[in-house]
Amino acid sequence: MAASPGPAGVAGAAGAGAVYGSGPSGFALDSGLEIKTRSVEQTLLPLVSQITTLINHKDKTKKSDKTLQAIQRVGQAVNLAVGRFVKVGEAIANENWDLKEEINIACIEAKQAGETIAALTDITNLNHAESDGQITIFTDKTGVIKAARLLLSSVTKVLLLADRVVIKQIITSRNKRLTIYNLRHS
Repeated sequence: MAASPGPAGVAGAAGAGAVYGSGPSGFALDSGLEIKTRSVEQTLLPLVSQITTLINHKDKTKKSDKTLQAIQRVGQAVNLAVGRFVKVGEAIANENWDLKEEINIACIEAKQAGETIAALTDITNLNHAESDGQITIFTDKTGVIKAARLLLSSVTKVLLLADRVVIKQIITSRNKRLTIYNLRHS
């Protein structure tokens, strides 16, 4: 399976993605069939927004306690949302043996990335305020960016694989209806 990268290198973004290929179940898509992934883009928007908030915080070496707490809350929110997402992805994997391994790998990557973001934004291990009430920290912005990229990539993989499941269900349903129609009219 391959997806065309959209804007900012996110597969499937802006409805530009296409899914091609066949799985071990015999489910195959015509090589010329393009499946728009606007639903993937819409699903990723809140996550992208939260990650953008984390990455774009001001690069001052001194941050107020309030700013640090806000950054930590966003990191925790991302991790919690990823945890819920992974549970749904794992449930889909358990019901679809032909895609189980691929979905589970993407879910593991997403979970690791979410945990990394939460750890990198955790302020509980920081030495607290200097005399001016500010906290001096070294922010691993590069680490957050790497974890965010892995997170977006793995979440996109899970969404695209879930789309394959839905497409397979639609095709199976259509084929059953065609079979019933043909039996009635033969």
